[in-house]
Amino acid sequence: MQATGDILRWDGAELIRLYDGAVRFGQDFFPDPRGTALPDEVVLPVQAYLLRRPGDAPLLIDTGSGALYGDKGGRVVRALAALGLAPDDIGDLVLTHLHGDHCGGLLSDGYAASRLHVGAVEADYWAAQDHAASARVLAENASRIRRAQDGEEIAPGVRVWGLPGHTPGQIGLVIDDRVGVVGDMLHRADIQLADPRIATKFDVDPAQAVATRLAALERIAAEGWVFCAGHARLPGQEEGATGQPFLRLQRAGTGWQAVAA
Repeated sequence: MQATGDILRWDGAELIRLYDGAVRFGQDFFPDPRGTALPDEVVLPVQAYLLRRPGDAPLLIDTGSGALYGDKGGRVVRALAALGLAPDDIGDLVLTHLHGDHCGGLLSDGYAASRLHVGAVEADYWAAQDHAASARVLAENASRIRRAQDGEEIAPGVRVWGLPGHTPGQIGLVIDDRVGVVGDMLHRADIQLADPRIATKFDVDPAQAVATRLAALERIAAEGWVFCAGHARLPGQEEGATGQPFLRLQRAGTGWQAVAA
């Protein structure tokens, strides 16, 4: 398994990071940092991922924000074009959860030909909420949403991994039992690996998000997986389009530290 820049390669497969832009918050993004020193500005690069295998239609994980946030995002569709792909070339589209920076591209960029996978609990939760982007995604795609279940194989070698807490039905993926794609289970590796009990202000259920993160990190380490997330990168590389998203875990005291895959 080899990670080079935006691409993780193994056994003929490629997982490609697609940079969408960045969102920026104050220190209140982490309401209780538990004694951890925070940067004045919390920068979150927004990252989608494309899985390509010979002979298979591409699988896209998240869409970025599309037109929702103006020039803060919207680059995923351009990243696809640079790879010679249009949105309608995507065979399967997996939304890890229904926050706008992960699903907004579905409202502006197409993907009409894709099989659309959303966690079953996620779809039910947002259908009952007054949230414009999520409601539109569900309403405009109701006839083609496939309600994903934990452990379900949605494409060859690609299984759903339930990661609730940040949102009630957030899902990740386990690919070939070698790679974990974890959505917003982790936002900042430099902050939440040393102390995984640090939650964010956008966690719907902070206690569940912490429990999920603790369990997920243990699993990643025990299995020896490479993992990647919707925002997290190698510490110190959060700015710009090129920071390393493909990580491995090492123990560090009572927590963890990230190393490049």
